[in-house]
Amino acid sequence: MSVTFEQISRHFTRQAVHIQWNQTLTTEYADTMLITKSLTHFAPEWIYVGHRSRLPDHAEGWEQASLMLINDAVEPGGPLQQRYSGQNRIEFKAEADVFEIYNQTRALFLKEAEREQAKGRMLEACVAGKGLDAIVSAAAELLGNPVIIIDGSYRILASSDCGGVTDPIWSDNLHKGYCSYDFIAAVHQMKCVQTGIESLEAYEVECSGSQVTKLVAKVRIGSKPVGNVIVLGSTRPIHQKDHDLAGFTAELVAAEMAKNSFYRNSGQAEYEELIYGLLENEESGQMLVQERLRSGKLLPKGRLSVLVLDLAGYEAASKYNGYLRDQLHQYFREERLIFYHEHMVGVCEGDAVASRSRGDEPGLREFLVTHQIRLGISREFTDLTDCRKYYLQALKALEIGRMVWPHEPRVLYADVLLYDLLSPYAQRDSREVSHPALTVLREFDEKHHADLYHTLYSYLKNNRQLQKTADELFVHRNTLRYRLRQIDELIQLDLSQIDQVLRLYMSYQMTDYLDKLNAAGVTFHPDSSL
Repeated sequence: MSVTFEQISRHFTRQAVHIQWNQTLTTEYADTMLITKSLTHFAPEWIYVGHRSRLPDHAEGWEQASLMLINDAVEPGGPLQQRYSGQNRIEFKAEADVFEIYNQTRALFLKEAEREQAKGRMLEACVAGKGLDAIVSAAAELLGNPVIIIDGSYRILASSDCGGVTDPIWSDNLHKGYCSYDFIAAVHQMKCVQTGIESLEAYEVECSGSQVTKLVAKVRIGSKPVGNVIVLGSTRPIHQKDHDLAGFTAELVAAEMAKNSFYRNSGQAEYEELIYGLLENEESGQMLVQERLRSGKLLPKGRLSVLVLDLAGYEAASKYNGYLRDQLHQYFREERLIFYHEHMVGVCEGDAVASRSRGDEPGLREFLVTHQIRLGISREFTDLTDCRKYYLQALKALEIGRMVWPHEPRVLYADVLLYDLLSPYAQRDSREVSHPALTVLREFDEKHHADLYHTLYSYLKNNRQLQKTADELFVHRNTLRYRLRQIDELIQLDLSQIDQVLRLYMSYQMTDYLDKLNAAGVTFHPDSSL
């Protein structure tokens, strides 16, 4: 049990007339004591309460004592500043009640003792294997607020008495036993959550949809995040010290989850642990694959691909709670999506791989566009242990697709492979990879205010079909013919040769992409595992 000088100072801020904090001294105290004339020694681990007039004349340890004094007299013996410059001091007016100050100080120590006892009960529950329910019950008593434990997929693992939960959203989550995708998407759009996720410390969450402040502490097994401890500030406000207590609770929860496989052995939880381990490129993921193969359990096999859904643009307003989960289940029933690093991730297998690649699913594109959800799809693979490599491909598809095709919600890595290969050239002038003929057309256009560069691109893109190209450019066929003759005179290339067409068209694609990267100031660092 210990109380810090900072805690005591904060408690008496409004009552004190002067506070001096010597930060070179020990600032954690084991107890408090009243000052009497018979006092012969000031112990550094105690803080003393009394009247100035009662200070002993020659007590040992005086120069570095921690004192709470009522100014009822002038201190004797030399310049005042020199006499107590090394002390921790809190001073009060002469009319202050010494016993009231002492009782308030004692209450701080008693409260801290109660906290230590509650922490001891939590530790005992963990050591004795009483489970998360016992830990969360002790944590709620310790923190004076409802406490909830969720896993990495936002399923409710344990919670204290729900009677004190006044937040309607969390009340609904507790009733269902999990958090909806709508809830998850909305939470991860909040700046305080985005900032808090990057921190190792507990963090507070405020949202417009609720007046209840939430305190979140991440649960980690090793360096792997496996869940969160949520403290709902329903009963009393969240205090700064609650951050440390929530962190302590998270450590005990992690210890319990690490030793108790019950929390991982449901079919979905086991599958999620497997995929998570593979995505993290952990040895445990590959070991789980081998174990499941030996035990005869089914795994995704054959033709595989990884899907990544980016929900950053999704708006849950006006949708019923659970709407997104229902919709994703309708379109991605077979993939068994899991929540991983701000995205929904799934492994597609069998005939569904080709179907996803072709975009055959009726209504999927409309659903993605309507709800501002983006879908990245990796190339096909067959070895499940390569999951991370192809997850990174799906992420890269999202990243590049956002730049190249901002209005296309579904992007295949196979379609952006060329752009990914160009990533090392992101900071170079696009003319370094541009076909010389295109440079000629650009220079001609700049000098004569023409549009031959774009005309040739449209002509190649439309398979050299005159009418289709003219319609796209909003010009007459004769105008297009005139432009093509100009182009032929300038570049002097035979566009009936497929090799020439391919080189020109690929050059257009590369030049356009690098121009977009440079305009946006983007620097890519391609993953070598791709």
